[in-house]
Amino acid sequence: MKKIVMTLFGTLLLAGCQNELYTDPQKDYGSDQGAYIAAKGPIQIFVEEGKEYFIKDVKVGLTVKEDKSYDIPLIAGDQAQLDEYNRKNNTSYLMLPPEMYEMPAAMTFKPNLAMQSIPVSLKDLKFSMKGDYALPIRLSKGSIAPIPGEEEALIILEKRTRTKALLMNNYGSESDQMFPQDFKVKQWTMEVMVRRSAYNAPNRSIGGTKNAPNSSPLDEIFTRFGDVTIDNNQLQIKTGGAQIDIPKNKFAAQPNEWYMLAFVYDGKATLVYMNGDLVAESEIRDGEYGLTGFWIGGSNEYVREVRFWDIARTAQQIKAYTWKMVNPDEKGLLLYYPCNGQKRDHETGAITNDENKVWNWATYYNGDKSKLDLPFPTSGKFDDNDGKMFVFPAE
Repeated sequence: MKKIVMTLFGTLLLAGCQNELYTDPQKDYGSDQGAYIAAKGPIQIFVEEGKEYFIKDVKVGLTVKEDKSYDIPLIAGDQAQLDEYNRKNNTSYLMLPPEMYEMPAAMTFKPNLAMQSIPVSLKDLKFSMKGDYALPIRLSKGSIAPIPGEEEALIILEKRTRTKALLMNNYGSESDQMFPQDFKVKQWTMEVMVRRSAYNAPNRSIGGTKNAPNSSPLDEIFTRFGDVTIDNNQLQIKTGGAQIDIPKNKFAAQPNEWYMLAFVYDGKATLVYMNGDLVAESEIRDGEYGLTGFWIGGSNEYVREVRFWDIARTAQQIKAYTWKMVNPDEKGLLLYYPCNGQKRDHETGAITNDENKVWNWATYYNGDKSKLDLPFPTSGKFDDNDGKMFVFPAE
């Protein structure tokens, strides 16, 4: 199924095309009457935990207006339907638990009614750290038959996160004691979300890795805004004994805007993404990188969702998780700092408020996980945006 973004224009266009569907259903569908879902899906909706929602975006239509009534049974929560969608689209959506939604078992069409919405109510939403939910819907045969290929839809519920963010006042946080001095990775991905009030000085660091003493300069991973050869709002990564300067026509940072920056090394090429879009690519070096720890620069001001992987995340993965949290238990996730003032128990998954450190949530590393937490930066704080929290993606 192709992803369809529902807009008012699309709805009006659909309404305007109904008469065309009524012209010759016998020829097109092999019957005088048939039922179909107007939106093939997926229909993407951003929702928050604990809130109630009423969805009317899935519409069921008849191919012919008639002066008689019809009942069309509905099937929701078919795991096979969701599995097939995930397989075809390389996704991993979870089934929405039945206690979190209500919808009718059938749609009744009164005489001369040819289109109506399936009412879907969401309640008591609680997301899993393993992924976002989806609700597959399918028409079943009742007094009329569904049109083949037009009988399915999928509602995807993406989590809207409301959170604190770490505010750093020119004092960063680092540790070079996380990993053994012979620790190496063949590939890596580093993701950092930042927001700054101004870009008025050069060499304002973002984050990077700590290297073993006397290690090769090829192992350096150092990211920043501004340098002597670029403007203060230009992005740069120093690595492999060289650097990549992001052209301003690809990305020029603006004050008070959130940016998710991703840097990827696939064993040969180094790639840079801004908000899920590729802005630079270069082959600087090959081979393994050595690292002993990690650091976050204090000039970031606001920072959250800091992640370091020992794999090269794909463009699709980076785009899909630009504004979303990731599963802390995911394979390859070495370090994960949501920077939200909360601690996650690595064994039970329990989350508690604790603002004493910048806590690592990742569980993949099989060494001493207590070494992966970062010290709380001097004069920093977990800011709640004047009680309104920071919302991702923006409303």
